[in-house]
Amino acid sequence: MAYESITFNGIRKDWLYIERGRSKPPFAARKRNLLTVPGYPGGYLASTDIDPLPISQPVGFRIKDDADALTKKDELAEWLLTDKPVPLKFDDEPGRIYYAVVQNTLDDFEKMAVLRRGTIQFICPDPYAYGPEKPFSATSDYFNIKNEGTAEAEPVFEFEVTAPITFLMIQNQLGEYNMVGKPIDLTKQEPVQEYERLIYNPMNSVTGFTTATRVENSYIQGVMDANGAMIATDFGVERSSEFYGPAVKTSVSEVLSDFMVDMLVTFDNGNSPGQVGKVELYLYDELENVIAKLAMQDAWAHRSMTNGIIRIGDQTVNNYMIDENNAYWNSFYGILRILRKGDYWEAYIAELDENRKHHTRKFTSFKDNEGLFTDKQLAQVGIHIARWGAADEVRTFVHHLSVSKINSLGNNGVPYIADVGDIITFDHTNNGQVYINGEPYEDSILGADYFTLKKGDNNLLVMPGSLKTSGSYRERYL
Repeated sequence: MAYESITFNGIRKDWLYIERGRSKPPFAARKRNLLTVPGYPGGYLASTDIDPLPISQPVGFRIKDDADALTKKDELAEWLLTDKPVPLKFDDEPGRIYYAVVQNTLDDFEKMAVLRRGTIQFICPDPYAYGPEKPFSATSDYFNIKNEGTAEAEPVFEFEVTAPITFLMIQNQLGEYNMVGKPIDLTKQEPVQEYERLIYNPMNSVTGFTTATRVENSYIQGVMDANGAMIATDFGVERSSEFYGPAVKTSVSEVLSDFMVDMLVTFDNGNSPGQVGKVELYLYDELENVIAKLAMQDAWAHRSMTNGIIRIGDQTVNNYMIDENNAYWNSFYGILRILRKGDYWEAYIAELDENRKHHTRKFTSFKDNEGLFTDKQLAQVGIHIARWGAADEVRTFVHHLSVSKINSLGNNGVPYIADVGDIITFDHTNNGQVYINGEPYEDSILGADYFTLKKGDNNLLVMPGSLKTSGSYRERYL
């Protein structure tokens, strides 16, 4: 006989079944906040707060004996006690997902085990039930989404850029809109490619690279190769108590004063505490003097600990903008970036998740008021991958290298915010966020109105026309 049960945090127990008597209000309680005015009868409805949704579910257990009951009690507590809301599904409510935590105490679980039944008390801070994710794809700049839920839904819009754009806007039939960037007044302004990419190397080969001659605290030897990512295929002869490995460099087509340089890397040091290694990106002038260095390094002998480094200057005169040991960066897959505009510098390290969204981020800026680091110009960039002595090597991949020239906007220039192939995301969930290629974007937001999809028809307009629009949403139910 099949019993109906629950799935909590993606897990279900074959010995637990739900009984009749679930206590769940038809919708979460509303608190009406009234504004009273002296001399005016009654009051004005100022706002409405929605309380969390409580759910009490009677359950029964299939138990062999008392010893098995105690085991099930411990298993129940381990399963149900979570630090944050997790998905909750009831077999008799197909297509509905709640996000809940459990309010029971351990004493409650023990009583359940003894009595072979009990009540699990859930609380849903988010009072809505959710349906499955519904993707959509627009065939024109004006399109419709029909929300068949009983509450407003929070969409995620994704735009693939097909031509350079200075702004992006999406608007609904109520005049609510979300917008980034700035439209152009053609009579007074002109679009400018502020970040002009001179190098974008997806590392399909090592063509264009030569052996570098200058790295720091390491011995250059071995072989670098690339086939979708740059890797060290040979570190050369083992060297005791020293970093060693291949280093290569490539020239920039222009010598740059203002620039942005980044690389996407995998630094997989989380497999063994015996892994010791580093990956470094050097910025050189025409004589291969070091202007700046970006690195991920694990120098610990018996533990995994990643040190993220972004330094301007050389070993003698320098400023470490980022120099941080961070275990969260173990098994790192992410971006290291440096930027210079005149005497202003930025440093940025961010890990990427499976959807290429940036997280565990570190950003710093520096104003070189003394002019110590602005005299040298960028002419070359170099990559070095190294291991230490006989220690286990760190699996390291350089996925791309990018060098951009920063152009002046002048008095009438409006910068492009995205180029062909870039992905802009308007995430209207959880109070909203805009991303460009997975990186949170906050500058030049003129109308950050993270509107919802209303019940029924939603007519949406996207501007400008140089976009492919898609996205998803989940219908919500009271």
